[in-house]
Amino acid sequence: MRIRLGIRGKIAAVILICMIPVLILGGLLFQSRNQGRLEIVQRGHRDLARAMAADVQMFLAGAVEAERTAGAAVTSQPYPVSGIIQLFAAIRAKNPSFLSLMLIDAAGTEVAASPPQPFTLNLADNPAVGPVRNGKEWAAGPPVWVGGHPTLEVATAIRDKQKLAAVVLGRLDLGGLRAVMPRGLGRAADGIIVDTTGRLIIDVRQPARAPEALQGLGAVRTALAGLEATLEGYSDGGTGYLGAAAPIAGLGWAAIVVEPESSALVSARRAAAQEMITVLTAVAVGLFLAWVLGAELSAPILALVRGARALGRGNLGTRVALRRSDELGELGNAFNEMSERLSRYVTEMNALQAVSDAALSTVRLGELLPPLVQQVGAALHADAGLIWFVEEGTGDLVVPAGFNGALAAKGRRLRRGQGVAGRVANDTRPLVVSDPARLGTLDPALRREGAFSTMAVPLRVGGRVIGVVQVLSQRPREFTPHEVRLLETFADRVALAVDNARAYEREREIAGIIQQTLLPPRRVELPGLAVAGRYLPSREVGGDFYAVLPLDHGQVGLAIADVSGKGIPAATLSARARYLLEAFAQDGRRPEVVLSRLNQALAADTESKFVSLFYGILNPRDGALLFASAGHLPPLLVRAPEDPPRLLEAPGLLLGVEPGTTYAMSETRIRPGDLLVLFTDGITEARNAAGEQFGEQRISALLATLRDAPLDEVADRIMDAVASWSGNGPADDQTVVAARMTSLM
Repeated sequence: MRIRLGIRGKIAAVILICMIPVLILGGLLFQSRNQGRLEIVQRGHRDLARAMAADVQMFLAGAVEAERTAGAAVTSQPYPVSGIIQLFAAIRAKNPSFLSLMLIDAAGTEVAASPPQPFTLNLADNPAVGPVRNGKEWAAGPPVWVGGHPTLEVATAIRDKQKLAAVVLGRLDLGGLRAVMPRGLGRAADGIIVDTTGRLIIDVRQPARAPEALQGLGAVRTALAGLEATLEGYSDGGTGYLGAAAPIAGLGWAAIVVEPESSALVSARRAAAQEMITVLTAVAVGLFLAWVLGAELSAPILALVRGARALGRGNLGTRVALRRSDELGELGNAFNEMSERLSRYVTEMNALQAVSDAALSTVRLGELLPPLVQQVGAALHADAGLIWFVEEGTGDLVVPAGFNGALAAKGRRLRRGQGVAGRVANDTRPLVVSDPARLGTLDPALRREGAFSTMAVPLRVGGRVIGVVQVLSQRPREFTPHEVRLLETFADRVALAVDNARAYEREREIAGIIQQTLLPPRRVELPGLAVAGRYLPSREVGGDFYAVLPLDHGQVGLAIADVSGKGIPAATLSARARYLLEAFAQDGRRPEVVLSRLNQALAADTESKFVSLFYGILNPRDGALLFASAGHLPPLLVRAPEDPPRLLEAPGLLLGVEPGTTYAMSETRIRPGDLLVLFTDGITEARNAAGEQFGEQRISALLATLRDAPLDEVADRIMDAVASWSGNGPADDQTVVAARMTSLM
């Protein structure tokens, strides 16, 4: 009889008996326990290092106390020098660590010393005496090797009523530290004391160790900085060591314990070997049992793995076939449900992205709506889609002009509450009609056109209903609540796109009105001068303008300008510049003066926008043309057939950039029949499909063939040539002005 285990029982069995889990668990346990054993060893080393540091501090504290007692004795009552020397000699006899003792008065002068010093010491530079005289209770100098033995000078303050009375300076034989330490060092461990530079002072086990042997170790540097540290990675003569370092407070030294790894870890490695044998035994048992149950457990799991990988490769909707009644079978069913939902979710996200892309593709309402509604209908697998807008004034629902509506929507008008869309707009909530009979009652026109069911949601902007988006099915279908929520999500994107498009259309209309008010007639006839102008706005209305200004004494002002930016801001600045130009030019001021005053007015409040402008004054009486330019393209002057077109160049900074800018004036003569052509960068920078600009050379070459052509033909031919070059509509405003002297007055 075959025993069938539940999934919980099988997983529990695998955890207990399968080789890999046991091996992983054993390895982790082995590593953890080894780490614990290592930490125990390291903790012992740190304890020993702290004990050594404490021993050194106690040794030093005893010396300081002995100095303080001796100093207090000789300063509390008058003492002859010989008596002081005898007292110091007695202290040295009792404490052999003192190699010498010296009494120094508060002024820093030697009073007495034992043994007597053969020469006078420079106490002012003594590193131990100086800090004590400056207020410290005691201080130690750096270790000094005398006769191969480390010594240390220690100075102690002797105070009388908080005032420094004297200083006792003693030299200690640090070899005496061997008598008070180490305590608890094993046979293989070594105790070491290093000074502030990391140089060895005392080495208990290996006195011959190089003084600089430990200077480069990070643990030693850490201990010298005042923190305990564990020493690892140190080797000497091929032997690896473990250990610890502890700071010695008051001296800036460090106490170090080192022990060969082979000695320190012997017990830990013995215990680890025993545990490894146990783990390997368990693994062997697990191998056998895993072989028995592995086949049954692995087959469904591998099937799920293959399914998951298929999903990862993008094969959405992948299913796995597990004919099982246990928990693995339930897992397979859950996987299939997840795969189906994931496929549906990704499809919806792609649809939402497509709707968003369509919403962002253009800001022109007529171009926006058809692809947008088409994407919404396709995302919901609907047969048709509609969009209705609330008409301002009446509040009726209408299909936008130019939108090819579906079914019977074209040309329809619905009152609020009428039809499905009217009810949605009136109630401001979604409506689903899946019953053809009910649809025939609510919206007979749609039912007559073959619609079986429909779903509609309001378009909202800022809490205000601006329309309705609706999808239709021409076959029996019930739209689900999930599809309603999805359509509402689409409607949010549609409403935002529609609102942006309407704002763009309003802005473009206003900018266009402003722009048209700036332009003179296409043809201007003045005594001695004829002018023809052409202006073609881009998809985004900009700020090009030109002007023909009759001035006093029969003179004529000619100007052409290009304002940075697009839309209403550019058109407004263009209008302001145009009216200021006319105001400043009316009294016949010279061109450079007009530009300077215009720049001063614009620079005050153009908010980082600028204007390029060419302005010239033509006197038809003698043909004199005075002109100045503010960063504008130079016009072309076409003379007799034998002369090539010439650029009328004049230097000058753009208007509105820098207050106080001055401009230079240039002068030339224009004869009857000469042709003067002004243009903006929308002409020269028009690009073809390869990205190549039209350029001034092509304009010059074209004008060479139009020397004697009528002015209107000159302007039209230039605009046609640019349009043929660029193919699509202009990316920037295009303006051309052609002027010709007809005669001298």
